[in-house]
Amino acid sequence: MNNIIIGTAGHVDHGKTSLIRALTGTDTDRLKEEKQRGITIELGFADLKAPDGSTIGIIDVPGHEKFIRNMLAGIGGIDMVLLVVAADEGVMPQTQEHLDIVRLLNIRRGIIAVTKSDLVDEEWMTLVHADILEAVQGTFLEQAPMIDVSTKTGLGIEALREAVFDMASIPGRRNNDPDLLRMPIDRVFTIEGFGTVVTGTLVEGSVRVGQSVSVYPENKQARVRNVQVHGAMVDQARAGQRTAINLTSIKKEDLQRGQVLAAPDSLHPSRMIDVRLDVLASSARTVENNSRVHLHAGADEVLCKVVLLDRNALGAGESGYAQLRLEQPIALKQGDRFVIRYYSPVETIGGGAVLDAGPRKHRRNDPSVLSALAVRESGDERELMELAVKENSRSFPDITSIAKQMGIAQEEALRYGNEGVESGRLAQLSDRVFIHADFVKETTVHAERILSDYHAKYPLSPGMPREEFRSRIEQSLRIRDARHLERIIERLAEEGSLIWESAFAALTGFSVQYTDAQLEMRDDLLESYRKQAHEPPETDIVLEGCRDRELCRQILAALASEGLLVRLNPAVYMDAATLDAIVASIRQRLASQGTISLGELRDELSTSRKFAMQILEYCDEKKITRMEGDYRVSY
Repeated sequence: MNNIIIGTAGHVDHGKTSLIRALTGTDTDRLKEEKQRGITIELGFADLKAPDGSTIGIIDVPGHEKFIRNMLAGIGGIDMVLLVVAADEGVMPQTQEHLDIVRLLNIRRGIIAVTKSDLVDEEWMTLVHADILEAVQGTFLEQAPMIDVSTKTGLGIEALREAVFDMASIPGRRNNDPDLLRMPIDRVFTIEGFGTVVTGTLVEGSVRVGQSVSVYPENKQARVRNVQVHGAMVDQARAGQRTAINLTSIKKEDLQRGQVLAAPDSLHPSRMIDVRLDVLASSARTVENNSRVHLHAGADEVLCKVVLLDRNALGAGESGYAQLRLEQPIALKQGDRFVIRYYSPVETIGGGAVLDAGPRKHRRNDPSVLSALAVRESGDERELMELAVKENSRSFPDITSIAKQMGIAQEEALRYGNEGVESGRLAQLSDRVFIHADFVKETTVHAERILSDYHAKYPLSPGMPREEFRSRIEQSLRIRDARHLERIIERLAEEGSLIWESAFAALTGFSVQYTDAQLEMRDDLLESYRKQAHEPPETDIVLEGCRDRELCRQILAALASEGLLVRLNPAVYMDAATLDAIVASIRQRLASQGTISLGELRDELSTSRKFAMQILEYCDEKKITRMEGDYRVSY
């Protein structure tokens, strides 16, 4: 069963509301002022039962120039348009503006209804038909059915109803995945005994009773208490249905037209959007760089500045890439359609498609930005997947976030990710985390530069301490989420780009190279530690005896990395072979006697109490021994 929403379009007082009443039996004028003035001011809604049992939703939009903003709030989620032209007036200014708007919103199906046909003769009707055909030439309505109707005599009403049923039966493609739930809110009210209710067109996804939802752009949380579709209570509403949702855990005062009800964490509000902007051929205005305009998207209206990315101005009939910088955040998705209206006087001048709903601030005429926007505009889903991963690699995106960003199922995104890995364009860090191959290359370049600089500065160090390297690479790459940073470093090590040891990182192939003078100092230091095997000096005392303290410090660290010295604690190095012999003796003593005391070790080594304590604390740290009263026992 198709879920179809039809929207009316046409000049004020051309009979849109009367036509809907004749088709459905529903009067869509709800407000007292609408009844008194005989014009539609707010959005109206009606249902039409199709022969197959499905229900077609109809949105009656205002035709008056003053209420175009209300018209735009309701027209965004429709599948087809019913263009209404009165026979006694023909095409009028709002007829043309409404036609421009539905074209900008990329609505591809429609029917033309010529109302008040009982008021004109055949000759006049012929002229009106010609007028309409001229207005729709080159548009999606050029080949649309045109049906003469009269709500007073009933002429053509049944024929129009059948044409609506025929067009509504054409299969559409909507995604009912609940993770993609999205409904622009066009009405907010309360019902006694139930509380807060919001209505709108479910543009994608599905919603069911009990579900948790978010309201964007504020990201307020709520829960679904009841769902109503076409006046009937249901457990679930699906994409393409006019839906009323009774919410709990949120106040009416926190809700307003223009917000979006959506699945939690599915939208990312932004004050900038990248777009393909088309200026109407009929526009008398030129859109210049930094022009201030009204943006209409979904049911929302926001003031914004147009930053043209590939030129200085857009004239009538021209198209280009732009970044809209908004005065308030908005929650959109790639592919959403929008309309812009001139700041003052307010008139429709253009619109287009959202290419990136949460971009960074761009420089104008940047080839890399324009290239990425071209992919967003016309790339297939594999190319879009690759671009999404590329732009988010610094945060190590998982499949869930990428699928939500692209508006596709997770299984589909995972398939595209695996295909990208096979082609070499993507790299996989875990079952659900992908990064771009270019980011791997960039990480390699940064890692090699960081380590090369370190080796040049500390030629006698075996490598940069692990934590220092991790911190430096994180800062250098401006990584926003370091959870998977360790995995990409390990990947570079597996590929042979670097050495990733337990204590340090180094360039592959790097080794400490001593000069003759350094080698002499190294040998002297090592010999000194061997002679003072059971009474090693504190490091500060050793450094005081060196002409070049920093060089001496580096050589001590190098000897430790070579395994010839061991850092017993932060203040003392000692000969590694001596320490190994002492530890072996302690293990043997524990195996035979079960315990060893500080005094016993001091006497056995003929050393000071201080050094014996340092040895035992080292053994405790390495989990060779542990304290039990005044003795050490096996750990």
